[in-house]
Amino acid sequence: MAATAAAGGNGRFVWPPRPVDLELLDPPPVDETTLDPAAPPPPAQACRGIGRLAVRDWLRHAENEWLGVCDVAWRDAVRMTGWRADAPDAYCPRCGTSAGPFEADADGCPACRKRRLAWSRSVRMGPYEGVLRDAILATKYTAWRRVGQELGTDLGAVVADSLRGVRIDPTSVLVCPVATSRRRRLARGVDHTLILAREVARQTGGRLVQGLRREHRPPQSGLSGSARQRNVAKSFHLRPWMARLAAGRTVVLVDDVRTTGATLSAAARALQRGVRDLPASEPAIIWTAVAAVTSRQGGSGA
Repeated sequence: MAATAAAGGNGRFVWPPRPVDLELLDPPPVDETTLDPAAPPPPAQACRGIGRLAVRDWLRHAENEWLGVCDVAWRDAVRMTGWRADAPDAYCPRCGTSAGPFEADADGCPACRKRRLAWSRSVRMGPYEGVLRDAILATKYTAWRRVGQELGTDLGAVVADSLRGVRIDPTSVLVCPVATSRRRRLARGVDHTLILAREVARQTGGRLVQGLRREHRPPQSGLSGSARQRNVAKSFHLRPWMARLAAGRTVVLVDDVRTTGATLSAAARALQRGVRDLPASEPAIIWTAVAAVTSRQGGSGA
C-alpha cells in the first residue's frame, strides 16, 4: 500500500482515492442581477447542448480528482487545441510524405516519383507530432481503447472523403488492419490496428477483414530503413480466403504510424503475392491509411 500511495504524487491511479474538494464539483452560482428579464429564453436545442457540455466537463473533472487521470481523450484534445486533419494537398497522395505547394501530384512527389511502391495511394491524418502523437501512444501502449476508437473514426472520415474524391464507392472497399503478432498483442493488452480499422470500416461502410497474420519479429523502433525492411521481410502471411476476396477489389490497409513504409510494404506485398497466385485473377488495388506519418527521410516505402 505504501508503494501505491507514493504513486499518487505523479498523477497516476491510486487506491483509496485522495480526498476531493467537493466545492470544486459544485456548479458556480448564477448572478441573477445580470439576467435580462425581457430577453427571450434560449432555444431548447441550445440548452440541451449546453447541458451536455456541462455534464461532460463535470465528469472529466471528477475523473481527474477521484481517479488521478491526467490525460485527455482524443475528442477533448481536439476541442482544446483546435487540431485539424491535414488537407489532401498537404501531403503526397502516393506515399503520404508531407509536401509543399505544387510539390506533389497524382504521379507522386520528389521522395517517391521515381520509385516503385507496393501500394497505389496513401491517406493520412497528419504528421506524427503533438496531440496526434500522444493519442497514438496512448492507444498503443496504455490500451486506452476509447482514444483508438475516436482516432479510427476521424481516420475513417478522411478515407471516405478520399475514396469519393476519386469516385470509388466507400462501401465497396475492404478494410484490413496491418496485423500485430500474437505475442505483441498479449504484451500490450490491445490490438491497436484492429481498433483503428474497425472504426474506419464503420465510417466508410466497407467490410472489415482480418486477412493478414504476422510472425513475431523484433521491434522496428531504432532500426535504419534497410534494417526495417529486412526485419519485416516475409513476416506477413495472407489467409487463404483473403486472396479470392481481394482480387479486383480496393483494399485499405490500416496502420497507426508510417515511418519508412517498410511494414506497410511487407503487408501490401504479401497481399499482392496471394492474389497473383490465383489463376486468371485481377490484382488488388491497395490503399494505405495511417493516423500519422513521421518526418523521417526515406519514408516512401520503396
